Amino acid sequence: MTAALTMQSLESSPAASRFVSRPGFIERILAGLMLFVYSFSLPTDWFVVVSSRSARVIQGGSPLTTLAFLSFFGIAILAIMGNWHLLRVALAREPLLGVIVGLIGLSTFWSENSVETATTTIVLIITLTIGLYFTIRFRLEEIIFIAGVALAVGLVLNYLFVFALPQFGLDRINVGSDGLPKWSGVFLTKNELGRIAALSLFVFGFNARLRRSFAIWPLLTLLALVQVAVSNSATALGTTGGLFALLAVFLGFRGRKTLYGATAVSMVTIFSTLTLLAATDLATATGLVGRGATFTGRIPLWSDSWNYGITERLWTGYGWLAYWAEPASFEVRLRANFETPHAHNAFIDAWLYAGPIASLVLLAIFIRGLVWGARNIRTVPGAEGLIPIMLISYGFIFSLTEAGVVRRDISFVLFVIAIVTAAKNKGARVPWNSPKVEPEPDQLPARATVSG
Repeated sequence: MTAALTMQSLESSPAASRFVSRPGFIERILAGLMLFVYSFSLPTDWFVVVSSRSARVIQGGSPLTTLAFLSFFGIAILAIMGNWHLLRVALAREPLLGVIVGLIGLSTFWSENSVETATTTIVLIITLTIGLYFTIRFRLEEIIFIAGVALAVGLVLNYLFVFALPQFGLDRINVGSDGLPKWSGVFLTKNELGRIAALSLFVFGFNARLRRSFAIWPLLTLLALVQVAVSNSATALGTTGGLFALLAVFLGFRGRKTLYGATAVSMVTIFSTLTLLAATDLATATGLVGRGATFTGRIPLWSDSWNYGITERLWTGYGWLAYWAEPASFEVRLRANFETPHAHNAFIDAWLYAGPIASLVLLAIFIRGLVWGARNIRTVPGAEGLIPIMLISYGFIFSLTEAGVVRRDISFVLFVIAIVTAAKNKGARVPWNSPKVEPEPDQLPARATVSG
């Protein structure tokens, strides 16, 4: 690659200054609508009653929802029309994001369900583009605010469904140890509610800090914490606890040279704790939560996924999302004794779907992101410096015991934003509390560069 095409030259290029318009009111409303639909889908997917334990999660699967995402893609393309170099700049910060989506598309050629894999590829290309669009058009603080508003609307809807529409707002698939249905809100399962509630908790918290709010955002943070608790999802509870522990580590070691080591030790500790829970089923042993919310069966499921799935197609996999719903997974599902929609581990799923390279690329994205995120919190002061690494950590922890973030979901949009933002400072060598040197005015492309 020539010097003219490096990240630094692209970002400082005079061509970048052509993109001078700031997002207007309508674009901000549409951006919020995008994140809301990515989080909660459309109302057509909320009013579903499923009582069978073998039912598959269909949240967000209607043709109307697919049409909505295509519309969002069109909006993003129109907003960056004529400024494709900015899209290239954003993706070049972490090209492995493009590689993982490319491998997903490549798996269509050997997929057990080529239609499902091809459709998923298109959806993920759209989602990746939406994430890049946000980094191009909005500052990180603005993104967190827009996401916070979208998640706040959904949080209120979840409470409304639980108390006013319990026939739709309670999870009758995964009940607790008391045999009673648990909160699920507009989602079909309590685990989905817990996952979004955990993400909302930290988005609200960062908004409270960034906007110095002492009323609305702290209240929303408390309400999100309540949803995490009453969702009865051990994964959500474990993730929330792990993220609070990591936040303490990041704050405590932020200005120290041992930050990277502390981050690595913390991640290993969290992984070991989750594995211990999976192996001992501690949640059930203590009677804290019911089977549907625990790590029950994780270790046998992972082992069976290797023995009866990965080893059968060691190098290619079965195509993205084309294993668990197909006959190839029958033995694993039979031994698990429940209709699992995934391996409850994103890296195992990536290997099952697209081979070991996809799994390694996904792992590399997380490792690189965490390293860049750690460097970012030393370079960028305040709460804004913590946002990327917390979002990346959220994705990593959920990838250990759930399906992960590479999906049509707000978590993937925010993950892309976090990775691209953290990568902006991946070469920085200035301590976070050093004096900031402002560039000359003529060096700043007016609201043209990638945000972060």
